[in-house]
Amino acid sequence: MWYWIVMFLLIGGSICMLGISFAAIRRQNDMAVRVSSDTSRRRVQDEDEYDSGRPGGRTGRHTGDPRDAQRQPQRKKRRQWKIILEDIDSWEKYSFTFYDTVGIGRGKDGSMYEKYLPILNDGRVSKIHCVIVHRGDRLYLKDEGSRNGTYLNGTRIDEPVVIQRDDIIGAGETRLEVQRILRESE
Repeated sequence: MWYWIVMFLLIGGSICMLGISFAAIRRQNDMAVRVSSDTSRRRVQDEDEYDSGRPGGRTGRHTGDPRDAQRQPQRKKRRQWKIILEDIDSWEKYSFTFYDTVGIGRGKDGSMYEKYLPILNDGRVSKIHCVIVHRGDRLYLKDEGSRNGTYLNGTRIDEPVVIQRDDIIGAGETRLEVQRILRESE
């Protein structure tokens, strides 16, 4: 009799712990989505403020009246980038569609970047090694203070450098070839 009571309590406790874990994971994912959408809204707002040409950026208040929406300047559409990288040694291909950044490193958590490429099998790659950044109409490779340095076509970089098709990015002993860079058309 005691055996069945103990088993019932253990199984019930396990089910409760799983439920709590799943709820915590769901809550954490919902918060991450909210944070990323708030960040993107903030970026769009900052762009609007920049584009309007006035300090404070706003040309008028939106009161909910449809005529106000017509008077508001049209938002500048942000265009996405797509980059395809191939690990020269393993022939693995990585494809990223992004607006601003793609981080590269050995760490498992790349949440500070829009997209992240974890290179887990190379001990010479720093946890946060380098980043591909969109600025203006170009993509740049920037070292993030890595211990062993970031290389572009065999040359160590100390400042952001423009990348293009067929460039080789060196991070630790890993070599990534830029196979394609595409930009969403207007």
